[in-house]
Amino acid sequence: MTVGTARSPRAGARVLLAAAPLFLAFLSAPASAEQTRHYVMSKFWHAANNAADDCPGGINPKYPELVPINLANLGYSAREIAAILERDAARDDSGGWETDELTQILFYRARINGKPANAYMHPLAVKDPGLKPWGGKMAYGFDLDGKGETKTSFTDPEAGIKGVDHELARVYGCNDQFRARLRDGSAAGLFFWMAIKDAAPAWTISVTGEDLDKDGPVTIKFSRALEPIRYNGNGTARADMSYRADPDPRTASNIYAGEIKDGVISVTKPGPFFMVQEPLLFPVFSMHQFQARMKMTSSGVLEVLIGGYQPIDEIYHFCGSANMEAEKNFCAEPPGIYHLLSRLADYDKDPATGRNRAISSTYYLEAVPAFLEPAAGASAGGNQ
Repeated sequence: MTVGTARSPRAGARVLLAAAPLFLAFLSAPASAEQTRHYVMSKFWHAANNAADDCPGGINPKYPELVPINLANLGYSAREIAAILERDAARDDSGGWETDELTQILFYRARINGKPANAYMHPLAVKDPGLKPWGGKMAYGFDLDGKGETKTSFTDPEAGIKGVDHELARVYGCNDQFRARLRDGSAAGLFFWMAIKDAAPAWTISVTGEDLDKDGPVTIKFSRALEPIRYNGNGTARADMSYRADPDPRTASNIYAGEIKDGVISVTKPGPFFMVQEPLLFPVFSMHQFQARMKMTSSGVLEVLIGGYQPIDEIYHFCGSANMEAEKNFCAEPPGIYHLLSRLADYDKDPATGRNRAISSTYYLEAVPAFLEPAAGASAGGNQ
């Protein structure tokens, strides 16, 4: 019976010593691990780029100037308009809006089969007051259609990207309440952000990659927290706070292939985007062909541009749902805005009407570093 060749203890030691360098090299090799950094949104508004003299035909009329225009479009004569305005100036408001002659006329200035109808619910049934679109050449955003520079496209004033599609800039650009520079926010944008920021659950941004301090591929995820953003006493966003991730499955597909290049984080493969924000501004915020571009500033704030084709009905919500209050305060001429949206929409054609139902748009966000945990309480990784 053969049992094999016996080895001496010294021979076994030689084998172990020969294998030691490989074993030690394995122990010292760095483990392959991804990093994830989380951010929570601290500002949000339309990415405007307005300057003096960028509306050669002048700024569109404000509410008081639009009143006689709307009355004339309803067929009132100059004498009748003067009489209506005189009676409106003399009324004491004690009877409420139901007895307010001018308000009733304007509220029901839509016409459906010749009958008065709610102008804010049926904006296309209101005669177009002819608001002028913006004629600027420099607008923030992305080449959404992939066609490059065209006669109607813009150039991004900071990134230098040509072929930018941003028709919402034309809709808003010559209306005083929407005019602004990128980081300042317009009157309407600031009004809405200040109204919702302390109550609306904050959007979250998560960036994952092998080394987030170097160029390379990353994965970018947009979702939201269960809590609103927290602020310091001076109104600045408070960094490095913990939030619970909202488990809403409707945002689960907001995950995009991206890259870091020269310190700029970008989405490289556009896709659909869906978010729930806040009923006052955007009960639903969605985009086709969603893209994003973001960069950390020296002050530790992540500046973000997001863009895509957004349904015009979602954009119109904050103007139309507030009806006369919107018209008098922060969105002069909602039906006129809807006419512009409908006329300049450049995506998602309705086969029944032939009209496009979505418009190219870009929004500006700021975000600060945060820790993000699952709603159940277990750590989701935090900043690394």
